Amino acid sequence: MKKYLYFIFFVTLWSCSADKVNVKSEDNSFYSVDLRIIEKTKGTVMSLGDLMESYEIIRLDNRDEALIKTYPYGVYVTDNYILLRPADVVSPVKLFTRKGRYVADIGGVGQGPGEYLYLFSWLVDEKENRIYLGPGRADKVLVYDLKGNYLPDEVIRFEEIVHKSRIWVDYDKKNVVVVSLPFSDNVNSKFEISNNLCWVQNFKGNILQQISAKNYGLSGDYSNELIAFRNVNAVSFSISEDPTMHMRTRPDTLYHYDVERNIITPCFTLDNVVAENRKVGTILYETSKSYWARVILYPNDISSSASPVRMTTFNICVSKKDGNVRRINRFTDNLLGLSYSFLVMQNGYVCISYEPLELMEALDKVLAQTDLKPDIRKRATDLRNNLHENDNDILIIGKLKQ
Repeated sequence: MKKYLYFIFFVTLWSCSADKVNVKSEDNSFYSVDLRIIEKTKGTVMSLGDLMESYEIIRLDNRDEALIKTYPYGVYVTDNYILLRPADVVSPVKLFTRKGRYVADIGGVGQGPGEYLYLFSWLVDEKENRIYLGPGRADKVLVYDLKGNYLPDEVIRFEEIVHKSRIWVDYDKKNVVVVSLPFSDNVNSKFEISNNLCWVQNFKGNILQQISAKNYGLSGDYSNELIAFRNVNAVSFSISEDPTMHMRTRPDTLYHYDVERNIITPCFTLDNVVAENRKVGTILYETSKSYWARVILYPNDISSSASPVRMTTFNICVSKKDGNVRRINRFTDNLLGLSYSFLVMQNGYVCISYEPLELMEALDKVLAQTDLKPDIRKRATDLRNNLHENDNDILIIGKLKQ
């Protein structure tokens, strides 16, 4: 039976909407937030200090072999390493230490052994000295060690072609949990039809258990995304439909795949995102303390507009502790004075990346403010004076609070 809590509608600095949220039970929880209420609510600004317990500015190695064009979704941080998938499709993945020192290229771009095209997933296992790279459309996941050596005998093979897959590796059990975009059988599909949404298989490729893709199928379209940011100790994922390419068929939902019971449990969704007269893009994910949604409201007739498109973007944060719902319009950095409309939170870290010129321009805007606090001005000035346009990219990394 579906139950709701109704909150009195109010706005404070850190609570931006009254909303309906499902009651949390002892063994399960499901949160459903009404987007119509959030849209009408005045959002707030959230400090990065409320999210992060640590903060690092990492200037990547400037050697020629280390140069890379980064982007936030391609930053994968572990205790001792940073794996970077470049923003272009012609450069290989690169491994750096947490200090920014270049270690090695991981594989290469191409179709030969240990090479790949259009990567969509990456995973670093420091304990087992392994890196896993998953191409967007393939029947395998490539495996390397932390020195960049390709390990063909350890390649993880699938029984079928999978799309934008994500994996969770249990090295001790020699098992792999796989989640893939579920393409259904329809006349418009240009890609292989998916038999399963998620499954468990051994290293030899034998499927041990699975969840059919039948009830989750999408039109075969790579504009859709499989989101799995790995911030929690669970197989947590969401399937995101691109509303600019075709009409939405359903709201996006964040799921947990319970491997022990072989069931999928919905955890979080937004109500009232599917309508004929509107286009809404959402990305759903979670951290240890909250469920999150990045929301983009597109103009209705986006395809026919010749002028730049103005979109409304904001974030929704739902506390797992008490169901409190907040609309967050921007995140601010109280150390450098920078601000962001959204953040990438992946593998337990906030990941921000800048090209040197981009960061120089951003800091110039901060320093142009007349009411800037002296300590922020000093930090921003010191960093600005130490940047050069020929530098490698700069990362801002923050560990999420647990």
